[in-house]
Amino acid sequence: AADLDQVHRGEGSSEYSDPKEFFRRTFITEGLRYLLRTALLRLSGQGGDPVIELQTNFGGGKTHSMLALYHLFSGASAAELAGVDATLQAAGVSKVPKANRAVLVGTAIPPGQVMRKPDGTKVHTLWGELAWQLGSAVGKAKEAYALVAQADANGTSPGSQVLIELFNRHAPCLILIDEWVAYARQLYNKYDLPAGSFETQFTFAQAVSEAAKNAKQTLLVVSIPASDIEK
Repeated sequence: AADLDQVHRGEGSSEYSDPKEFFRRTFITEGLRYLLRTALLRLSGQGGDPVIELQTNFGGGKTHSMLALYHLFSGASAAELAGVDATLQAAGVSKVPKANRAVLVGTAIPPGQVMRKPDGTKVHTLWGELAWQLGSAVGKAKEAYALVAQADANGTSPGSQVLIELFNRHAPCLILIDEWVAYARQLYNKYDLPAGSFETQFTFAQAVSEAAKNAKQTLLVVSIPASDIEK
């Protein structure tokens, strides 16, 4: 099966990790075409929704949909991606912008442990990870992380203004958050973990959604379990 985190780390089989191979094997359903078109508009600064929630049963697999977005904005030539030309035409967009991508997979990030990055940065929270990844996409991980460093160290959500600055500095930005519920569930009734509290996840969800709406060329895609209990 496709694993978003693995692909982001440059691992996994070529059918999932190579943009050309991925699109060659992907049938673009109506739902997926709509998603790609919206993303193209948003990341080109021509409209499009800034925040998209993918239900688990969306268009034949939320992870597959996220991988399609991840690869579409990888910088690969659109002409080499099967089926993408038609989507570009439908969106009225002349070329696919290359985006700075951040991938947060809740089952791959340990909320109870500080993550030490190759450059020595110590990351505690989802927002620390988000900033570090966006910065590292342009070789400025430390500067990007510095924007949220205090909020990351004390496990409190950064304000939406800080996140808007982060996104504007790194636009076009594609932020993919998968398995967030699985991550947050581990924080329930715990108040001493590096990741911050369960309640803080809700505050951050609000802040990051507001920031994506108000920043330029930023798309936030979050997978939401189909069942209400999970939500």
